[in-house]
Amino acid sequence: MLAKNQGEDSWKKTLKLISHCPICNQSYKPKSAKLFVSANEAKFVHFTCADCHSHFMAVVMSAPRGVGTVGMVTDLSFQDVKKLYQAMPLTTDEVIEGYKFINSPEFLKN
Repeated sequence: MLAKNQGEDSWKKTLKLISHCPICNQSYKPKSAKLFVSANEAKFVHFTCADCHSHFMAVVMSAPRGVGTVGMVTDLSFQDVKKLYQAMPLTTDEVIEGYKFINSPEFLKN
């Protein structure tokens, strides 16, 4: 579980579950984990592997019976993640417009 004191680096103690790069299996360096959002008991963390330079994002959250994590390999850098997290969400109309464009003959011409 996350420490109740919620110190500046208390989220790092939960990262033992995510200690290796899923691409090259090398151990992450301590400075490769960067916290980009902390919401209640959930911590959103970004990793960059020092060996293969791949990126990994994870949600680390405390639950009544321990710590849970969900993660995924990504091509987003830490700066990309911060930028996209702060961006406005897409509207329904924008999603429909994008779908129509991708399925149009003009999309394949470019």
